[in-house]
Amino acid sequence: MARARPPGRGDAYSALAGQHSGSERRPHCAAWVMGAPLLAARSCLLSGLLLAAAAPSHGADACPSLAWILFERSCYALLPGPLETRSIEDAREYCRGNASGADIISINNKEENTFIKNSFCSHWHGPEYISLGMFFDTDDDDFRWFDDSEVSFTNWMEEESNTELLNTCATMHTSSGGWKKTSCEQLPLTEILCEATVFNQRKYLLGETAWTTALVITSTVIVSVAAAILWFLYQRRVSSGARDTIHRSTNQSPYNDETMLIEEGNEYTA
Repeated sequence: MARARPPGRGDAYSALAGQHSGSERRPHCAAWVMGAPLLAARSCLLSGLLLAAAAPSHGADACPSLAWILFERSCYALLPGPLETRSIEDAREYCRGNASGADIISINNKEENTFIKNSFCSHWHGPEYISLGMFFDTDDDDFRWFDDSEVSFTNWMEEESNTELLNTCATMHTSSGGWKKTSCEQLPLTEILCEATVFNQRKYLLGETAWTTALVITSTVIVSVAAAILWFLYQRRVSSGARDTIHRSTNQSPYNDETMLIEEGNEYTA
């Protein structure tokens, strides 16, 4: 089995550290270098600015709502887990119920992992650990994402190598961005990180737009046909009324043939 490589001594992580100054609490970012935490000079505001700069603009309609954050080809939202959420499948169903094509988070590269970590630092301020949509597949003897995407990136924290993998899922440490194996029965589900691809959202929006356009076109055609029929009937009625008027006028003319002959006879008699 090809096991995921745990982060080595040279790997650097970032975490959220809270500093209290009187009654005011301001979050700061801390960095781990070779296992020793060093307080970084930058605050979470800097992470937020970097996050905003890294996220390309695809328009406000790319994500399901303002609660979602856009990054590359996906939208992300940290949602409060309902009380009835008891398993990873419940969490997945909850994500699907909040957006078309949504699922519990899967992380496919280092940039996405950094984005998620920075988002917890600057936007979400969520729990210490968040559940990932990952499980250990005993058939393949390796980890897999629930959405069937390829596990092309991992960020495991240092753990004991003899960890039992049966019924194992994964969580993410929201401060450092490191991953940790945990029992699927003990996943933190008080808050759920959901992901929806922009493609699915645009497809959904395009479907709605197509239906709206078709409805408008159909309504326009119906109104146009109805107006044409009414205009035709009106013109036919006007034309028929004009012919009747001309016919009555012809029949009532005082200068018919008989009247003309009588008048001519009277002229000769005179």
